[in-house]
Amino acid sequence: MFREALSALDSARRLQSFDGVSVALTGRSLKSSRRTTSSDFVKYEDKVAEGDTVIVYVGYNVMHAVEVHHGRSLTMKYGTLKHEYIIGKAYGTRIRATAGFVYILRPTSALWTKTLPRRTQILYTPDVALILTLLDVRPGSVICESGTGSGSLSHAIAMAVFPNGHLYTHDINETRVKCVEQEFKDHGLENNTTAVHANACEDGFFVENACDGVFLDLPEPWNAVGYAKRAMSRQRGGRVVSFSPCIEQVQRVHEELEKLGFVQIQTVELVPRTLKIVENESVTLEQFDANSTPTGARDAKRAADDDEPTSAKRPKLEIEKRITTTVSTSSNPVIPFPVQQPTHTGYLTSATLLPKAV
Repeated sequence: MFREALSALDSARRLQSFDGVSVALTGRSLKSSRRTTSSDFVKYEDKVAEGDTVIVYVGYNVMHAVEVHHGRSLTMKYGTLKHEYIIGKAYGTRIRATAGFVYILRPTSALWTKTLPRRTQILYTPDVALILTLLDVRPGSVICESGTGSGSLSHAIAMAVFPNGHLYTHDINETRVKCVEQEFKDHGLENNTTAVHANACEDGFFVENACDGVFLDLPEPWNAVGYAKRAMSRQRGGRVVSFSPCIEQVQRVHEELEKLGFVQIQTVELVPRTLKIVENESVTLEQFDANSTPTGARDAKRAADDDEPTSAKRPKLEIEKRITTTVSTSSNPVIPFPVQQPTHTGYLTSATLLPKAV
């Protein structure tokens, strides 16, 4: 079915062997398709060249991903920034726009997650980091992903398996597949990625007996668990991770994983909380009273206290003595920042497929 639809790409594919299993890799040679003086997500140069993707930092949580070309400009909070002012500048440089200053940053998978074109809901950096850990992704790994979406996780995986690993990402929407395929090419990741238009729940994955890990982000991930097992290397085994927003999905995935012989099945929920330390100088009660009472009233009160017989004065309780004699210290309380923070995103279910004994 979908493999037949990909037959036209055979001339553009080259073979690479993973433990004796041949799988198809796509893309032209990096040297022939990109200039040696340009930068991308995995190749660094000190200065920006035309055609590079640059992250323009405007302010807190306000950034723009820009592909730099002569004659173009970016309009944002601080006015207009012509691309000519960016080309030739070093990454990290502060650049003046028509109404303020911005910074140009080198692209990373985390910054791309914050600035990419949104075609679907995306996975954010905290979940992405945990997924990479649960999949045990490393340079040279072969990973299958189902549910490409906007390509947030796809970029993180592709950069993690670089330079000799490979990502096979699948999506049911052909437009999204073409968009992410073009982005891989623009970002220097075309040799390490293959974007496939397919329904993993019905057609399975593009490779079999080859992967070290499979990630599922699907409405009915239990229907793809069997195909995920077939895609994994029988000699090396591997890991599978499923992202689901509802606990009912988790239960069905757990049942299917158990049925197919996966072990170490566990589900976690990641709820990140960002905190900020605020400087706040504390004072004792005596200092507060001295600073808040007017001078005349304070002197009158002291005179009245002096005239009052000593026996009539109420003795201070021990706790009052401790409070009034406390030495002033500086404390730095911690508060949530920003006040509105994301809570539940989804559950991550992971499991291990043990290698078969030879």
